[in-house]
Amino acid sequence: MATGGGSDRAGSPASAGGRVDPASRLLRWRLVLAVVLAVVTAVAGLSDEPHVWRPGVLASLGLLCTSLAVSWAAAMAGARQRPLIVMQIACDTVALGLLVQFTGGPYSALPLAFCVPVMCAAHFLDRRWSLVTAGTAAVLVGGAHFGLALGWLAAPDHAGPDYVSGWPVLITALHMSLFVVVGLVSGDLSAKLERRRREQARSQRQVEQARREVRDILDCLQSGLLTVDTRGLVTRVNPACCRILGVDEAHLLGAPLQTLVDEGLEALAALVLPVAAGGPPVHRGETTLRQQGVLVPIGLNVSHVTGARGEVTGAVVVFTDLTREKELTARRRETDRLAAVGELAASIAHEIRNPLASIRGSVEMLSGELELEGYQRQLFDLVLKESARVNSIISDFLAYSRMRPVSRRCFSAAGFRDETLLLLRQHVAAARGDVRVTAEVTPADLELVADPAQLTQLALNLAINACEAMRYHGRLRLALHLVGGGETYELVVTDDGPGIEADIRDDLFQPFKTTKEGGTGLGLSVVARIATAHGGTVRAEDAPGGGAIFRVRWPRVELPADQPAATAAAEPAPERETVLVTV
Repeated sequence: MATGGGSDRAGSPASAGGRVDPASRLLRWRLVLAVVLAVVTAVAGLSDEPHVWRPGVLASLGLLCTSLAVSWAAAMAGARQRPLIVMQIACDTVALGLLVQFTGGPYSALPLAFCVPVMCAAHFLDRRWSLVTAGTAAVLVGGAHFGLALGWLAAPDHAGPDYVSGWPVLITALHMSLFVVVGLVSGDLSAKLERRRREQARSQRQVEQARREVRDILDCLQSGLLTVDTRGLVTRVNPACCRILGVDEAHLLGAPLQTLVDEGLEALAALVLPVAAGGPPVHRGETTLRQQGVLVPIGLNVSHVTGARGEVTGAVVVFTDLTREKELTARRRETDRLAAVGELAASIAHEIRNPLASIRGSVEMLSGELELEGYQRQLFDLVLKESARVNSIISDFLAYSRMRPVSRRCFSAAGFRDETLLLLRQHVAAARGDVRVTAEVTPADLELVADPAQLTQLALNLAINACEAMRYHGRLRLALHLVGGGETYELVVTDDGPGIEADIRDDLFQPFKTTKEGGTGLGLSVVARIATAHGGTVRAEDAPGGGAIFRVRWPRVELPADQPAATAAAEPAPERETVLVTV
């Protein structure tokens, strides 16, 4: 009965004490008690004990069995726990009181069985019910003894047991005192046990809360976290770890880290496994992972996981994707380099441009005044040509280094297309080329949000670069549309030229990188600067079948309501309009 490791209070949630259905548990213990009582009374009856009244014993056992059946039916019907437990303990107490009287009263061997319902009341209810049950048992034993003594005194011949002699009275008093003591002790122990169980339950809730908080913290970390044991088995990961490594959690947990090299994690395993085996920790380390053919730089710290006695039980690695940091560092270096170029361009413009203008003007005057023949005329023309080229280089420097801030406007994509085509026509005509230009805008009423002048410069730089690559013979296609669910603009320039050489692909948009004779290497750098200033990107790739494709993307942003548009919106036109120009 009270042998459990803590009490389940009736009416409390079943999970509070880790038990389920205390009334059913009490019913099982009562069934054991009924069997024991039946065996004891049967032995007493077979021994022809003179104090045993068999009909009364059978009636008492019948009452006990009936209460067992009723309690079981009530439990199956889902009766309330506390009233059902009170009813069971009350039935046991009454049945035991009858059994004690029908098996000899003060001479019965069953009064000690009252300790069972007293302890059950303390265990399944509380201290007060334990004392109530103990008092009831004392009243039943003492009251019955008192009634029997009165009956013996009232008998005319005083026949029967001597109920008022010293020994039976002492036994009854001892029984009554024992019931009260058992009630007090079991109630006190039950109260202490209940407090301990509540403290344990509170501690468990605190532990679970701490685990949830730790799990939430790990899930919210933007840095990846991965732990392994001494055998190299992955024991914990967080969502950021799976995102950076590009591997599902189910694929990582429980897997040996050294077997994940096919996932591109060989560099990570080479740093983590020695630490898990007891090697020195790694602080502020850097390595590179390979994810789907792309190299991902990461920064990491690897530390020991220790047990209760300080022994190494594994390793924990916290790592961060450094791709964005590397890009920011590259941009910062590019900014510093651009600042240096700006200073250089300003110095060149100040120191060279003015003297160069004087030299060019003087040569032009001499060319008009002197009588030049043959070789002399060629030299004068060479001076004029080269001075013009130097002046063009200086102008490119100034345009690259002194680019003004972006001033976004909303303007018609169709108008931008027409203006760009007009400028391209004049340029190709001046170069005496044969370039077939196709330009399309989708949809035809598309509105652009950008700096009109800078976007025109960007498009012309890409188009002229393509014309030069094709030596002004071939097809040039321009397309302007929306991508990314309508949130991003894309300008695509495609040519039929020789394509992009592999050895210059990575440095294509770096300043002063050129393969053209006489080129400054600033045209595509200006394109990259304009795209970056608009929050976008530019990418070059080979076109299927030959040629090159340049894709410029920048985000579609909303302008303030009070900011006017640069040009009026184009009139409604068909959904897809293509302008074909041959120059």
